[in-house]
Amino acid sequence: MSIRRVFRTILIGGLLVALPVTSAWATHRSEAEQAIDEAKAAHALAETAGVASAETAAMIKEAEAIMPERQFTKARELALRAMKQDTFAVEQAQGATVDTDAAKQAEEAIAAAEAARKKASSVRGEWRDTGKLIKEAQELANSGDFAGATALARKAQRQGEMGYEQAIREQGATFPTYVKKPQ
Repeated sequence: MSIRRVFRTILIGGLLVALPVTSAWATHRSEAEQAIDEAKAAHALAETAGVASAETAAMIKEAEAIMPERQFTKARELALRAMKQDTFAVEQAQGATVDTDAAKQAEEAIAAAEAARKKASSVRGEWRDTGKLIKEAQELANSGDFAGATALARKAQRQGEMGYEQAIREQGATFPTYVKKPQ
């Protein structure tokens, strides 16, 4: 058997194994549409219970708006977040108990993260993802995932603290002579 034939056999075998795995990663149109339908149903229940929010309605509309652009994964994620928030709101309206300590911890962690972000921003040291993490933490708290919200908020707080420290450390830094200064 020639080396070319062995290589081709290995390549074809590898592709046959990898092809089904990669399809599991992608979100198909049908999955996104199903998630949007479920989010609409959850929103309708929330409206019936009188606890629907404009935020979740906007998320559903945004998910529908990006479907023609073939952004199925993002549309599905938006729809699932909206569904979680509406489901949590309905559960609250029906008298489900919430771990108030966990909710309080999450809100405190989010507030601390926002304060650290603002402090870093005051010295132009805010990191790129800090605001995104805080927003995601708030969304998790809104959907009742207080442990996840607290963890994300603490990560954002640490980023804010490190961004501040980095900016302070680099305040007096000068560029080497071979780097041109902006005009």
